[in-house]
Amino acid sequence: MNSSSVIIPVPRDRRFYKGIDLFLLWAGGNTCLATIFTGGIIGPRLGILNSIMIILIASAIGGFLLGLVAVLGERKGLPTMVLTRNVVTIKGSYLASILNAIQLIGWTSILLYASAEAASQALKALFGETPISNIMVWIIVIGVIETIYTIIGPEKWILYQRIAVTTLLIVLAYETYALLNYMLSNPIELSFQANFTDFLWGFDMVLATAISWAPLVADYSRFAKTSLGAMFGTWWGYTITSYVLYSIGVLAAVITKAYLGDPTQVAISLGLEMFVFIFIAISAITTNLLNIYSAVISTMNVFHKANYRVLVIFYGGISTILALFPVFFLYFEEFLYYIGSVFVPLIAILITHYLYLERIKKPASKVKTIGLISWITGISISLLVVKFVGFGATLIALIITSIINVVLLHIT
Repeated sequence: MNSSSVIIPVPRDRRFYKGIDLFLLWAGGNTCLATIFTGGIIGPRLGILNSIMIILIASAIGGFLLGLVAVLGERKGLPTMVLTRNVVTIKGSYLASILNAIQLIGWTSILLYASAEAASQALKALFGETPISNIMVWIIVIGVIETIYTIIGPEKWILYQRIAVTTLLIVLAYETYALLNYMLSNPIELSFQANFTDFLWGFDMVLATAISWAPLVADYSRFAKTSLGAMFGTWWGYTITSYVLYSIGVLAAVITKAYLGDPTQVAISLGLEMFVFIFIAISAITTNLLNIYSAVISTMNVFHKANYRVLVIFYGGISTILALFPVFFLYFEEFLYYIGSVFVPLIAILITHYLYLERIKKPASKVKTIGLISWITGISISLLVVKFVGFGATLIALIITSIINVVLLHIT
């Protein structure tokens, strides 16, 4: 793969993803411990029923926004960061690409650390303290496998993804059944007093997590055969798995008091060690290959002569080193706020431009300049909301940035 394959639209005869392939791609990408952890964050603050209500609404909205970005990728045949060239200037797209690569390596290291820790615990329960149950060993093993998997490229992922994600979903279904049986056998307090700010905070957390995926979406939907397949495959691959995994995190955090809703210890206590291990091993790879691949594609938007395989190895190595010293994991909630502050306004501009503003006949330079101004303004508003309010930044940034971008283009 070279830079021309990134900045030049994918021809129709080279589109190889059907809707089911994108569904499995995003189901596999979203089925991971990080999704459970997000549910585990909101559960103790909102309670079970309130959390599930927020999850149902915010995940569907977030998934829909991902679907819209997927349609843009399919129509233009270009990855997300290349699409931003036409809305925030080329230099603005370079900044977005660098920030995107940083957030993706952050996500990769978070998931790699959490997955290696869970795999270590499962193997300790099976075999006791042995070299193969050492967390450092599994950080390196999973890090190497996901890097190799990423190198082969998305066209060759299709068969592997169908097998891996189908296996993953079967294991997840069995684990979910066993965990729900256990958790529902314990006393549950369904009613829970939560104020409006708590609801808005929970909504913001779930929506920010969804939009953290948006900068990746067109990287894969550019290979989609149809707009319908791109839209619904992406939307519901993400949304359905969000419903299941967020809910597991909520229940585990509220009922069993598991840290961040991590149900690993509960599953191990039920004798599901091998199922835990299989889930962890597969989910870490199917998620992180998306993170590493898109970090590479974002980088290739900036550095045109970069070598794909060298970048994959570089980012795979960096994320593995960061997992050995888990900085991002210690600041998980703050990390989500950072993502929302930067990328929510950008995605709002991207969607409004390609679905509406592209029809307005304005000079390209003016459109890009206004888009850049709108993005900077949206980031500023988002950061101010986080600093002085502490919640609601995602929703506010989506709405205000879209309005600013539309109004400025109409009045100038």
